[in-house]
Amino acid sequence: MQRTQIKNYIASPLNYIGGKARILDQLLPLFPQDIDIMVDLFCGGCNVGMNVPAERTIYNDTSLKLIGLLKAFRRMKNDTIIGRINAIIEELEFSKTRDHNFAYYGGDANLGVSVYNREKYLLLRDRFNSYPKVDNQYYILLYTLILFGFNNQLRFNNRGEFNLPVGKRDFNTAIEAKFRKFFDALRIQNCEFQTKDFREFNFDALTERSLVYCDPPYLITTATYNEKSGWTERDELDLLALLDRLHLRGIRFALSNVVNHEGKENTLLLNWVEQHNYVVHDLFMDYHYVTIQQ
Repeated sequence: MQRTQIKNYIASPLNYIGGKARILDQLLPLFPQDIDIMVDLFCGGCNVGMNVPAERTIYNDTSLKLIGLLKAFRRMKNDTIIGRINAIIEELEFSKTRDHNFAYYGGDANLGVSVYNREKYLLLRDRFNSYPKVDNQYYILLYTLILFGFNNQLRFNNRGEFNLPVGKRDFNTAIEAKFRKFFDALRIQNCEFQTKDFREFNFDALTERSLVYCDPPYLITTATYNEKSGWTERDELDLLALLDRLHLRGIRFALSNVVNHEGKENTLLLNWVEQHNYVVHDLFMDYHYVTIQQ
């Protein structure tokens, strides 16, 4: 059965593998409606925290560059950000599919504009990786790389260099509209940002009306944020133990995770579910498994 995302949610302009934009219509009705503090503990692109009504929202992620970008763009004006992005596009002569189709740039549905943009993209990537300070322009360069990079994702090597190859897309009108809508909403939301390891996050201010949402890297899958043992069995066990402690304090939580993937089974998660009386909901997506404590 095919499902389509209901269109009244605010989608993130940051693309994360496993992002929840396409299943918000299934996920959010499972959440309570009286939330005082919403903690998006592994916020990624912020699709969930952005769309959950709460008196205060805390976005947390260990990616300093992701949180830095969100904070910088929240301070800036959309027109300023977009104007600087377009200046880079004009300078390096990137494609503009808002004006022309793929064929105009020698591409097609499979290649998109990747061949046309490749050399320009490598110049931009080198410029970003040698940029001397972390300021607003640093994040403009970073987001432009994301726009023109592979699957619009965020990845750095061990030396801290952005290392994704060129992608098939560019800064089209749909992405600009999504960008404007998201950051307009973020600026008026009562929210804050943190960069804590989940084991170090301070939950002391939470109450029985709070909700902690966890969408961690998945133990049995691999993505750009979960390469090179980025999430281990120890991490999985520590997170499950944390959720048990929150439950004992009367704090509500929701966990998105994966049970089976390409012949692998998350036995740690299955055993944990069997040992507790938590409510489980299966969502209509190949890899999702959600547990809700009520």
